[in-house]
Amino acid sequence: MNRIPAGCWRFCCALFLLALFALPSAGAAQKKEKLAKNYRDWLEHEVVYIITKDERENFLKLTTDEAREKFIEQFWEVRNPDPGAATNKFREEFYKRIAFANARFGSEANGDGWSTDRGRTYITLGEPKSKQIYRAAANLRPIEVWFYSGPSPALPPFFYILFYQREIGGPYRFYSPYIDGPDKLTTPMESINTPNSAVKMIQDSAGPELARISLTLLPDEPVDINNGKPSLQSDILLSSVRGFRNLPAYREEIQARYQLKEHVSTRLLLSGSNLDVFTLPVKDSRGLTRLDFAIRMKNASDLSMNKEPDGRYSYSVEVRVRVFSAENKLLFTEEKKVSTTLDQGRFDRIKDRPFGYLGLLPLAPGKYRISFELTDWYRKTSYETSREIGIPSLRGEELVVPGILPFVSAEEDADPELRDLTPFSMGGVQFTPFASGVPAVSTSSPLQFAYQVWSLPKDPRSLIGKKLLVDYGLGRPAVPGSAMGLHEELGMEQFDPNGFLVSGKKLTLEGKPSGNYVLTLTTQRADAEGKAFATLHVRILEDADESKPSWDVDEPDILKDFQTGVLDQQRGLSLIAQGQKDEARKWLVRALALDHQNEGARAALVDAYFARNDLSAIKSLYADAGVTTNTDSLTLARIATSLQRVGDATEAYDLLDKAIAARPGDGALCLALADLYKEAGNLQKAGEWEKRGKGELGIN
Repeated sequence: MNRIPAGCWRFCCALFLLALFALPSAGAAQKKEKLAKNYRDWLEHEVVYIITKDERENFLKLTTDEAREKFIEQFWEVRNPDPGAATNKFREEFYKRIAFANARFGSEANGDGWSTDRGRTYITLGEPKSKQIYRAAANLRPIEVWFYSGPSPALPPFFYILFYQREIGGPYRFYSPYIDGPDKLTTPMESINTPNSAVKMIQDSAGPELARISLTLLPDEPVDINNGKPSLQSDILLSSVRGFRNLPAYREEIQARYQLKEHVSTRLLLSGSNLDVFTLPVKDSRGLTRLDFAIRMKNASDLSMNKEPDGRYSYSVEVRVRVFSAENKLLFTEEKKVSTTLDQGRFDRIKDRPFGYLGLLPLAPGKYRISFELTDWYRKTSYETSREIGIPSLRGEELVVPGILPFVSAEEDADPELRDLTPFSMGGVQFTPFASGVPAVSTSSPLQFAYQVWSLPKDPRSLIGKKLLVDYGLGRPAVPGSAMGLHEELGMEQFDPNGFLVSGKKLTLEGKPSGNYVLTLTTQRADAEGKAFATLHVRILEDADESKPSWDVDEPDILKDFQTGVLDQQRGLSLIAQGQKDEARKWLVRALALDHQNEGARAALVDAYFARNDLSAIKSLYADAGVTTNTDSLTLARIATSLQRVGDATEAYDLLDKAIAARPGDGALCLALADLYKEAGNLQKAGEWEKRGKGELGIN
């Protein structure tokens, strides 16, 4: 074979490339047209802070305006809090934020308000819970401090954002405790501006709170304002705010909404017109509080059934329950799928009865907002409603009646070992609640109900001889003389040692006119004055056929959730929301011990230990449970910092090296590694990693 001389080879290649570029290729023929200004503005200005990487790539692939308009319509619909509603509250609020940012933060010198750091934060996170403004504090540059509480599940529950004016007349910029440092907030008029002297100057001029914020933007992070050591974890927070649109939790939530929209043709946000939700706080045999709930469809026809080739029938539903704190911070989400087949006999027995789902949530006493969503996958329809829920707590020697449970039937628990995992099980009895929270009862049937009375745990032997007075009243509101009353006394030795008593009653309704009634239950110790009350609305019917009981399925896999620590994690997160961090740690430790993949428990535990400056506990936690590829950056940084400070620097470097290798674009982790090298005195390595981290974060 003859070889071509090198010079001729290069010449031939050049001719070939010229010819190649001269020919009209298929790729060139299909080159996307330049975006029209209105679409370019929408992409680069209007939604730039909330459009995910996936959405952006998909939008740029579109070739027609019709497709772009449809994309934009779907973009807003998946973010609509009221899917299918005539108005999209999120979209309206979002454009109000843009208008406010442009009006409030823009200027001729600094550009449009939406593009500023304050504008970006306001548009992304909304109005802060509070603001502190320092315009004329001695020796300080102009400063604004914004405080946020639960703006997004993808961010910490509480944090500050600090903005400062670097140059007179310039824009207010993000302040980074680690990169900027406290000395950037002060004017070096009276002393050499070192971090320590700057913190003291801030404290003298504006107080200890701002001095602390200059070192950390996280309220629960322990810092010493006397040594001026800034927080690296704050930069992870700032990188999350800057890159909010591509945070894993945010992207996963948006993707899940697209998938739901793809598979569900009708999604309705309802306040009970198609769903009934009944909830009841309960104490289990251990004295732990939980919330039992029943989700019922109103009509039998609301659930679709498929007839299979073998003559059997099948259905497929999904129940999604989201638990929020009183401050509207998402605590956890529970998703359960129920798909099964029914033989002809079973189908005939339930075909005219509405479908129901029974579950429980291991919640600590406190206030919550709970969203219930039920999706029928065959019909591709989803229904959603929400409730404000309170789990009562005890104060002193008072009694509490958390609610009244109207039931259709009752039977002994089939498996006593599962009684604490069975919804609407109390005192060894499993109750079947009415299909509706407002029971409809025929005059020919008694009104059956059960209830718990809560008190402080005591030895029942100390209560022998003491009486609990119980009064029942049933009457029609605003109809004088319609009330019936009943009094009974219960021995208080019936209280469980964990502090609850279970009782119930059957009330005869014969002779009662049909209509709406209120059942009132009052309890009182015979030797005390304090009373506890509970009420229940009841509808009495003359025709028993008007009310058909539902057919219910219990929450699937609840035993598995118990065995793998899911229920412990949920209880721990609810305790944190109620401010009981010490108690929460016990449950989170158990949850992580049962499942080392539980990222929610790991992050919450590291946060709790870090807030107490209990670095040895974090080291032990890491030794026992390690980390995974899904562990978030803030948790990784806090573990690494803890390891170094307790003397395991090599382990800390190794942890972050591996994390950065798995996430090469994570600038915050690069800064975390830089900080470790800086503390160790390796300034060359620190500088290299800091430069890389700033580059990844786009910081000059």
